[in-house]
Amino acid sequence: METAKKVVAQAAKAKFELTPPAYAVWFAYYRGEHPKLSAEVDRILASGVAFSKEIHERLYNQFLAPREERAVMDQVQKQTQALLAGVMEDLGAAHKDAHQFGGKLAGYVAEIKQAAGLEDLRRIMRHMLHDTAEMMAASKQLEAKLAEASRQTRELRQRLQVTAEAALRDALTGLHNREAFDKKIAELHQEFVRDRQYYSAIFVDIDFFKRFNDTYGHAVGDLVLQSVGAILKAGVKGSDFPARYGGEEFVVLLPATVLENAKIVAEQLRVKIAVKRPQDPESGEVFERVTASFGVAQVRPGDTPAAVLARADKALYLAKESGRNTVKTELDLPA
Repeated sequence: METAKKVVAQAAKAKFELTPPAYAVWFAYYRGEHPKLSAEVDRILASGVAFSKEIHERLYNQFLAPREERAVMDQVQKQTQALLAGVMEDLGAAHKDAHQFGGKLAGYVAEIKQAAGLEDLRRIMRHMLHDTAEMMAASKQLEAKLAEASRQTRELRQRLQVTAEAALRDALTGLHNREAFDKKIAELHQEFVRDRQYYSAIFVDIDFFKRFNDTYGHAVGDLVLQSVGAILKAGVKGSDFPARYGGEEFVVLLPATVLENAKIVAEQLRVKIAVKRPQDPESGEVFERVTASFGVAQVRPGDTPAAVLARADKALYLAKESGRNTVKTELDLPA
């Protein structure tokens, strides 16, 4: 309770929005649970930089999200070990029962050979039927236990899959996050080096987002980010890869796409963003038009992923300098 009070007091003092990532960061900080996180928070405090929503998201993703994923992994691992131990125990018991049943059948064979008459045979058959029924019941119990173990295994596997996918998604927009983007561009670049499979990158930055945020508040700012994210997700197709790069900046990777075609995609996305006005799903309030600037670059022989992104970033800033709400490519950059 005391830790929670400290978190709320810090939020009031520093005047930042107490989002879930922000709360998690400061709760861990005051609990002293994560030395590296605490050191980074202390560094930011000493620098005098305000704790923005983007800073809290970065700290959360860098220091706390992996820990939560590890906790889920550990829990699933323990459950799997317990599940396997139970299955092995059931199989061991079944093996023992089968061995004993085999011994009983061998005994009955010997008794049948020495039976004195029909009454002896009836008695032996009665015992055989009883033992066989017990063995069948035990087999059905084992079958049911194995079926339940199989069901639990599928649930654990699905849980791991969901956890793995969630770790690569941006919580606010549902797009791929920076970690997923870094992995994807590395894969595309390896394909380019190996097979000369060209790819292009589009940087997208929402125009005047800070002014929009300051005017309407962070909740509406989040709505704008979600709206743009939804447009990017719906506006690409196939193996195209939209991601949230950080803050109000997004990036789209276009596999097997040359610069000319990537510019067409960027222009289509620009128009879709410009014509759609964000709307509050609860109140129905419609806000002013949002626009975005775009920078486009294509991989070249001898490039690194960083070099491709650097050219796309320069093209983006050229778009900003050219009045915003426009698309610029690396070909527009001064020589």
